[in-house]
Amino acid sequence: MGLSKKIKKYFVRQDKLRLLKTCTVLNVDLYNPSKKTILFASQEFPKHDKDSGSNRLKEIILIYKKLDYNCILYAPDAFEDDVYVHFYRNLGVIIFVENLKFRSILDILPLVKIDFIWFNGPLALRALYKKLKNKVPQAKFLYDMVDLHFLRYQRALEIEPTRISLKKKYKRFLYLETVVAPKLDLIIAISEKEKDMMSEFVDQSKIISISNIHFPKIDPWERKNFEDSRGIIFIGSVHEPNVDAVDFLYKKIMPIVWEKNPEILVYIIGSVSEKFDQKDYPKFHFLGFVENVESLFKNAKMMVAPLRFGAGVKGKIGQALEYFLPIVTTEIGAEGMHLVDGQNAIIKNDEKDFAAAILQLNSDIRLWNTLSENSVDSLKPFSTEMFLSKLANI
Repeated sequence: MGLSKKIKKYFVRQDKLRLLKTCTVLNVDLYNPSKKTILFASQEFPKHDKDSGSNRLKEIILIYKKLDYNCILYAPDAFEDDVYVHFYRNLGVIIFVENLKFRSILDILPLVKIDFIWFNGPLALRALYKKLKNKVPQAKFLYDMVDLHFLRYQRALEIEPTRISLKKKYKRFLYLETVVAPKLDLIIAISEKEKDMMSEFVDQSKIISISNIHFPKIDPWERKNFEDSRGIIFIGSVHEPNVDAVDFLYKKIMPIVWEKNPEILVYIIGSVSEKFDQKDYPKFHFLGFVENVESLFKNAKMMVAPLRFGAGVKGKIGQALEYFLPIVTTEIGAEGMHLVDGQNAIIKNDEKDFAAAILQLNSDIRLWNTLSENSVDSLKPFSTEMFLSKLANI
């Protein structure tokens, strides 16, 4: 090697070291080169207390921390003063934070050994796959569907077949999930049903299922009993299926309920409230984002989830089970949760049947106790232990 090449190589190496020192890397001191490293790439920084997919990702990251991996979390919109960045930093997760000190994570990746890259949903896949594949081609690339997005829009089109925006989204996600995703090393499905659906587009040996992760958040005696509990709750983000469910609940289901029992109160929790002019829904109590929902779940009579379209496994269902709260939902809402009508939830699709189920559950102590008591067994398929070995063997 000539002298000029040696000098050039020296300065390239010095530039890399300078970049690593000047960029903002939270908890970089936790990086241990002797450990396996997994990079979680997300288009938006996950907000674990605001949507089901982000909460699931949090639990998966915690499992990999338990497996003693270096866990790196990257999203383009991360800032040092963000409350969620601090949350993950306190969990011991390494976070690359974009700011004026450096351009992107792509400049830093050559300085660390990445074994796995986990794409959190199709937007992350679309935005980051090619860039990361070119930068660290030796890594194993994993695509986490979160839920099957094209299926969600396909179902939405069954309700609104002329809506152009739904058709465009359906085509976009169909391409990402059935053409781009099969190029990766492994696909993570959220349920066995969606695993089977994806097997039409990729060999089933390249797909595993990792569902939502749930466990009891309280002891059964900590919640209000049948006689002392009051009201209905619905919880959800601004996700379109949630918006439709709230509208369906107000306009089609609750008028039937209120005709028989006008005293039943309905509380809407979460950012879905932002999508409504509350003057048009005066009999609903819109609470917006609630930092700690425990008291609401412990005091409510039931959770309702009248979802007419959507995909994946619904976190609100598992969340209700975590608090031994009986549930009335649809087949779409129950999907992937191994629920049996009348045993661990009430499952009805028609608005009249759904309304009748609300009235029955509100007055039938035997049914209410059955659903509440069966919550523990209903959560067992979604425990951390169920998925730890699967994730360890990836």
